[in-house]
Amino acid sequence: MPNHPRPAATPLAATLAIAVALGLAGCATPNLHSSVDVPVRFAAPAEAQDAPEVAWWESYGDPVLSDLVRRAARENRDIRMAVQRVRAARAGETISRSVLFPSIGLSASGQDAKTGHDAAVKQHMPDIQRGSAGLDVSWEIDLSGRLRAGAAAAAADALAAEHGASGVRLLVVSDVATNYFTLVGALRQLETVRAISAAQDETLRLVTARQRAGLATPFDVERAATEASRARAAIPPLETVVAVSRHRIAVLVGDQAVNAAGIATHGGELTVPPARPGQPATLLERRPDLLALKSQLDAANARRQQAQAEWFPRLFLGAVFGRESLELNNIDVGAAHFRNVAGLLAMPLFNAGRTRSINEIAESAQSEAVMRYEDGIVRALEDVENALVALGDERRRAVDLRNAANSADSALGRAQSLYDRGQIDLLPLLDAQRTRLAVRLGANDSDTQLLLDSVRLYKALGGGWQAFEPQPAATGTPPSTHS
Repeated sequence: MPNHPRPAATPLAATLAIAVALGLAGCATPNLHSSVDVPVRFAAPAEAQDAPEVAWWESYGDPVLSDLVRRAARENRDIRMAVQRVRAARAGETISRSVLFPSIGLSASGQDAKTGHDAAVKQHMPDIQRGSAGLDVSWEIDLSGRLRAGAAAAAADALAAEHGASGVRLLVVSDVATNYFTLVGALRQLETVRAISAAQDETLRLVTARQRAGLATPFDVERAATEASRARAAIPPLETVVAVSRHRIAVLVGDQAVNAAGIATHGGELTVPPARPGQPATLLERRPDLLALKSQLDAANARRQQAQAEWFPRLFLGAVFGRESLELNNIDVGAAHFRNVAGLLAMPLFNAGRTRSINEIAESAQSEAVMRYEDGIVRALEDVENALVALGDERRRAVDLRNAANSADSALGRAQSLYDRGQIDLLPLLDAQRTRLAVRLGANDSDTQLLLDSVRLYKALGGGWQAFEPQPAATGTPPSTHS
């Protein structure tokens, strides 16, 4: 058989071969993932392992709280700013994705010229009118996947911004509930202190009357006056807590502190719902901060691939299509169509270590992102464990303090009766009053702390933001840059 020379590879075949090779090289770029072993269940015991409610603030049975939460979700300035950050991130995603497609532009030009310097000469010189219009097309063919990786990173950034906005919603809702329960507790304490202060003022009045009748000493009057003043001194700090809590709620719901006086509480009995933490693994799908960290890791993985592609060639295509016309002394000389198509293949050979440094930066950011995500998971699990322990212990403390408060009320009633009949002196009565004040305030504080601990648990579990999402939350990952 005669030997025929092998035909040379066509430029198109060579380009396709390069594209396949670079695509396979891009797939070799490692993607990092979390290696944290999430436990099967929480260590701290809970009343139920069921998942918590989404609108958990409704479970307290307080319509005022529910209304404040809805107002905050609608009017809070932090939430509205976060929404604007999401808008900007989505626009950035569009910009990054746009470079995957050709860029098309329109250009046009016109010219009207006469030659010559003397006016008489100009009358005999030709009048030249020229016009042209063209269509410009430019496109970078994504041989190495660099542009696709950049678009994937931008999509992950946009998703992280969305999860960040969800986190702001969760923080605002939690802050509203925390300050509302702080207000409720302060009002309850204020009511208790005022009642006890009135009782001690009455005791002072009675002791003073007995001293005038010779049945009590001036020392008894001074001791009674001391206790009455001490009870009155506890009122101003509580009034400060009430005012500050109202101010904070007013700002959280988008109002001003000057209008905080209109914020009132429901006044009914608040029920602390049972702890329902669900499974630890669900935190990865429910907590906005973890979702944002996961998206940031996806973005870092994509940017690592984008940096890897800096080693490989880039292919640019450009084309111009148009028409040019020419008129001489208002006479149409003719028109011509023009076309220009060009290609450019560029590859770095030497840039003093710039490409290597770009890859080192991307690799470092990738490693930091996975460590930050793993640290976020560990801290989230810690938050839930701490909240479960605090809530369970506070429940037991609240029961004991309520029993102690009931006993202190009974003891004070008996001491008052004995003192009125002259069977005991003033000191046991004052001791009973001090004990009742301390125990009652402790019981009220425990009830408030129980409400705050339950909010802390809901915040640690990461739920609630879904109730106010403008659209279903995206839970997928950004487009893959793998082949």
